[in-house]
Amino acid sequence: MDEFEKNAELIIVHKIRSAWFEMSRIFNSIGAIYHITLPVGLTLMSIHEEEGTPVTKIAPRMGMEPNSLSRILKTMEKEAFIVRAKDTIDKRRVMVKLTKKGQEARNICLKSVYRMNDAMLEGLDPIKVKHFYEVMNSFPKSMTLTLEEMLDERKA
Repeated sequence: MDEFEKNAELIIVHKIRSAWFEMSRIFNSIGAIYHITLPVGLTLMSIHEEEGTPVTKIAPRMGMEPNSLSRILKTMEKEAFIVRAKDTIDKRRVMVKLTKKGQEARNICLKSVYRMNDAMLEGLDPIKVKHFYEVMNSFPKSMTLTLEEMLDERKA
């Protein structure tokens, strides 16, 4: 094991990134069979199956910026997974609704995600899983504080 590998083993960001790349590779392999990319699949799962979802709520649900979502939504419209429609009650609000094809793709994505989740949890001690979620849920707050500290240091 070289110096990089030794150091990388101690860096949480590296471990999360490596795990995410492996999960992405697996999801993209499954998605390729159905012509669904990982970003499209994650977006499909963020849209309410029957009622649709306001376009302004999708990006926050996925933990991403709205401008990044717009390209994904255009692709999804082109592939006939979704349609955009004005809300019947509030005409200012744009709803994203799944088409029949989109609902089928969403179901495939959900099945794949739950299957992967079950496989990852198989054989793990429930207490360790609980601790994992506690740790993962603490990251957003600690990262925000770290970002603020780094920005303050830069100003000084």
